[in-house]
Amino acid sequence: MTTIAKNQSGAVALLTIPAEPSADLAAVLSAMQSGVPMTTRDLTQSRVDEARAIAATAGAIAPAPEIVIAAWSKKLIPLTVNPPTDPADSAAKISAICEICGDFPAGVWTPETRKAWVTQGPQGKFWPAPAELYAHLQPYADKIRRNVEGCRRIVKLGERAGKREEGVSAEERAAVARQMAEWRKSMGHTDAEPEQRRPVEPQPSVSERLAECRRQLAADPTQGVWLEPLIAQLEAQVMATYGKEPTGSPHSAAQVLAR
Repeated sequence: MTTIAKNQSGAVALLTIPAEPSADLAAVLSAMQSGVPMTTRDLTQSRVDEARAIAATAGAIAPAPEIVIAAWSKKLIPLTVNPPTDPADSAAKISAICEICGDFPAGVWTPETRKAWVTQGPQGKFWPAPAELYAHLQPYADKIRRNVEGCRRIVKLGERAGKREEGVSAEERAAVARQMAEWRKSMGHTDAEPEQRRPVEPQPSVSERLAECRRQLAADPTQGVWLEPLIAQLEAQVMATYGKEPTGSPHSAAQVLAR
C-alpha cells in the first residue's frame, strides 16, 4: 500500500506501508510473540517469502514525514465539530500533532485510523488534542512494529535454517557415517545389533510379599514403624483378591508382635 500526500505547492510524497500479514503468517507471528519457539518445519518457504516482503518494505517502521501527518490531519477538519478555523490556527495545531505523534510510522496515518477516530463515540466528533490522538494511534503503531520485527526475525531464522541444510551435503553425511563405522571397527566394537529383550524376572505375589513382611517384623519388631502400614495395605489387597488371607499366615501385624 502506498500513501500519497500533497503539500500546498503540489509536491507529492510517496510512502510505502507494510502489507497486512496473511492469516497464516499472522498466526505464526502471534505464536512467536507469545514465546513459542519456531522449528524448521514452521519456517515454510511461503511464510519466509511473505515475511521477507513485509520486512523489506521501505521505511516500514520509520517515522512518517510531517507532510503525511499534515495531510491526514487536514482531512479530519471537515469531520469534526471544532476544527481549526484559520490557516495560522490550523498550522499550529497540526504542528503540535507532528511534535507529539511524529514518531509513529506511516502505517498509522491511513483513512482507516481516521475513520476509527471519528466513529469511536462522543469523543470522536471533536478535533483531537495531541495526547488524545497519541493514545488513539499507539495500538496501531505497536502492531505494525511487532509485525515488522517478527517478520525480520522469521527471515533470519529461515536463512539460518537454510544455511544449516546447505552446509552439510548428503555425501558429507555419508562420509561421516563411514568414518564412524571405521572407528567403531578399529576400537573393537561390533555393529549395533537389534535390541534384545531382557528376560522377564518373576515378581513375588502379594501373598509372598505379605509373608516376607511378616517374617521381617517377627525377626525385628523395631521395624514395625514402616512395616505395619505396609502389612495392613498388603492384607487389604489379599482380602480384595482372594476374600481371605493365605492359610497358615498370622492375621495381622499386632498378632505377630504378640507372639
